[in-house]
Amino acid sequence: MHISSTTPEYDVLIVGARVAGASLALLLAQRGCRVMLIDRDEFPSDTISTHYLGPYAVDLVRNLGVLEDVETTGFRRITRSRTWVSDCLLEGPIAPGDGYALAPRRDAFDSILIEHGTRHGVEFRERTRLDSLIEHDGRVVGAVIVPRGGSPTEVRASVVVGADGRHSKVADLVAAARYNETPGLRPVCFGYFQGLEPLPETAVELFFQDDRIAFVFPMQPGADCLALEYQTDDFAAFREDPLAALRQCFERLPGMTARLSGATLEGRMLGMRSIDNFFRVPFGPGWALIGDAGYLKDPITGMGMGDAMTQAFWLADALRDTFEGADWDTRMAAFQQQRDESSAPRLEFTLAAARMRDMPEESLAWLRAALSNPFAGRFSAHTLPAMLPDAYPEIARPMVAFAAEAFGAPRPEPAIAAADDDRSELLIHA
Repeated sequence: MHISSTTPEYDVLIVGARVAGASLALLLAQRGCRVMLIDRDEFPSDTISTHYLGPYAVDLVRNLGVLEDVETTGFRRITRSRTWVSDCLLEGPIAPGDGYALAPRRDAFDSILIEHGTRHGVEFRERTRLDSLIEHDGRVVGAVIVPRGGSPTEVRASVVVGADGRHSKVADLVAAARYNETPGLRPVCFGYFQGLEPLPETAVELFFQDDRIAFVFPMQPGADCLALEYQTDDFAAFREDPLAALRQCFERLPGMTARLSGATLEGRMLGMRSIDNFFRVPFGPGWALIGDAGYLKDPITGMGMGDAMTQAFWLADALRDTFEGADWDTRMAAFQQQRDESSAPRLEFTLAAARMRDMPEESLAWLRAALSNPFAGRFSAHTLPAMLPDAYPEIARPMVAFAAEAFGAPRPEPAIAAADDDRSELLIHA
């Protein structure tokens, strides 16, 4: 760390302008803070992402004041959820009432957040990287930033926030400790496709087959994101020709051969070997972490962008309180506790989902039998509601109980699921 005295030019310097950083910058600027936002990338540009905003995350986008612009870009409202378990289809509404999900391209969504931030006074510098942090009397008081092709510049700020992703340089410079770590479990790849035959009603689709999980995220009309989580043993084949490997997998899925016949890849395939799962200590003297920089998990459950925006709201509240005189350590410790208590069950649920393997054939036989005859299916529909609360593993019960209540079920007994706390709400809606 560079050592220097300081007079802050900004209340907050945010490193990283994707969903977490751009949301935080917008919220702070709306509250009158002086904010600088930097990112090493040029915008608009894509980044590796699940591209999924569940109904709860859509509400957060609305609360940020940017939903109208996101939808004006043409992203389809996703109103159905379709789950294929081998050759068996389970389908239902994605949310009660008029709720819906979205799957925006990151080049569009991130740029909209940044644009709204600059309208409120955020100073945004793209193609600018963090070089080092400035410290005075044991506290971070700014940073040295370097524009592409330019010279280093010192920026003084009361707080430096690392929103710079899973390989956060801010976290490295402050040696932020990691805890609750689990190594990455599955490789993932995805691509944007034009011309996939659409469904009659827009739905997010998941396919569980061959111990792989395939996803279809509807974006704009005629444009979809196809993603695949697979097993580590398959990584070499996917790395050699990811497009051919993905198409081969998708063409084995129910109905997808015909739907893919006229589809073409836009750009190139993206992916990674795996994503580690961990928490980082999210604050210290004069610095804080948000988004993937502070809490990272496998993308299988599609909660990442919702988590990032949720943390932005929480951290904006915490920083406002410290600027108004609250003790830094006490208030930021409360932020960490809020994040961890909400996110720990979500992380456990995500890990359980990533570890789960395909159903054995004998179990599939019963599922096929239940769905093979309309009256058998109806009997199952009458029987299952009484069985489901106790049938789920403990980690999933709050999520399912909260969802059932949202759809109109009576509030469950506390012994079945504690649906009153924020953790349950965030689990189902994200």
